[in-house]
Amino acid sequence: MEAQERIETRKDEIRYRTNDTRRMVGKFFASNVFKTWYEEVLDSDTGEVISIERNDLLFEVGKYIDEETAQSISFHIQCGDITDVEVSNQRRIARPDKRYSLLPFKATAVIGNKRKSFILQAQSATLAIEVVTDFIELNFTSRFVVDSVKAMPGCIILNDRFRRAVEEVEGGNEAGEETPDGEEARDDTKYYRIEADIVAKREDDEDEPRPSSYDFIVKTRDIDTAKAVITAWLNTQLKKEAEKEGREITAFEVSLTSASPFNLNAIIPYAFCAAYKEVEKIEVKP
Repeated sequence: MEAQERIETRKDEIRYRTNDTRRMVGKFFASNVFKTWYEEVLDSDTGEVISIERNDLLFEVGKYIDEETAQSISFHIQCGDITDVEVSNQRRIARPDKRYSLLPFKATAVIGNKRKSFILQAQSATLAIEVVTDFIELNFTSRFVVDSVKAMPGCIILNDRFRRAVEEVEGGNEAGEETPDGEEARDDTKYYRIEADIVAKREDDEDEPRPSSYDFIVKTRDIDTAKAVITAWLNTQLKKEAEKEGREITAFEVSLTSASPFNLNAIIPYAFCAAYKEVEKIEVKP
């Protein structure tokens, strides 16, 4: 009987930092190795002397460390270029990329014996699972399994607070904004998936403008109110852009190209999702 080939995973990885060449040979670089130094440069604008970091790549991640490479590492350690290196018993080169903006996801979970669906925002599918797991643990009592997470790129999530631009609503305060439990307190709202074309109104001497297509998930009362919610959101966004660019707001028309009820149990609040947001770290060198 033929022996089965051993399958290795991250669970089998042994990774460590060392300056002992005997512990490096036969391993792989687990990260890039750089020689780093600083140069004093005169800032022509301020006249101040500032330090600029310089980096020189010595060894690439994933490279196999043989006797010759180990000797080269030893030389750079003795010269003070580096202090040690990170090695692994596995050759891992690919690295997951990081997204620093939030992306809409739809997650489904079996809670007790019922399937529930949620819309949330996260930087990755991995973090989306963490967000929805946290939310379920806090808001449900049964055992559960998160069984799917699907990205919804380009989808814009709107809730019913934009109804203040349409009418005074039950569950709203005097300004028409939602109270913390306003949406949950009302039973007249539903979830809709709506695709819409937005067209800027042209002047008499302008060519016919091309429509911009949008994809929305909206929690509101009906399709007509959903259109008003989308229009209110667009007005808000276009006003911000116009103020930033110092121009008048562009007039536009909204045309719904498709609209249908969307099977959803909750939109996880943005603030809850943002608590899991990983911020890009920017190192400031002296």
